[in-house]
Amino acid sequence: MRFIAKYALLLVPAFAFAAGDGGHGSASDLFAPAVNVAILVGFLVWKLKKPLNDFFTKKAEEITNTLERASLKSKEAQMMLENEQRKITNLSAEIKHLTDQSEADVKFFEKAAGKETEDKIHKLKTDAASKIAADKKAIMDGLNADLLNQVIAKTKTTIKTNKDFQSKASNKLLQGLK
Repeated sequence: MRFIAKYALLLVPAFAFAAGDGGHGSASDLFAPAVNVAILVGFLVWKLKKPLNDFFTKKAEEITNTLERASLKSKEAQMMLENEQRKITNLSAEIKHLTDQSEADVKFFEKAAGKETEDKIHKLKTDAASKIAADKKAIMDGLNADLLNQVIAKTKTTIKTNKDFQSKASNKLLQGLK
């Protein structure tokens, strides 16, 4: 492109000098400049044919590639649009499904928590009853032991203070040893 602009600028002063002498010429005066122009145009066409052909071929390929990429992007965008539209149309069904699922989860949790609470209450009641029974038995055993110790202590005191009871107790012990 620069090549064409360079030679075009060289030709402009030549045309300006050619038109300077008042215009009294004939058609044959234009033959030599026409040959010069034809030679110049032929040379330019011969010299610039391959670079211009390569340039326009390259530009055509770039445009083709750009159009193909744009077509692919358009198809991709269309597919994405269709997916989003499908999602939008299924949105109410998805919301209903999630709502139903969450309600089912809440009901299951309520049942599980209720059962777990009942099981804990039953276990605590059983443990409390067992502990109360064990404490009652321990207290009763303690009371019985204290009562027995008091009876024995009173019996000893009574036997020690009464000579008649001492002799009877001694006889019974000797009979038990024989």
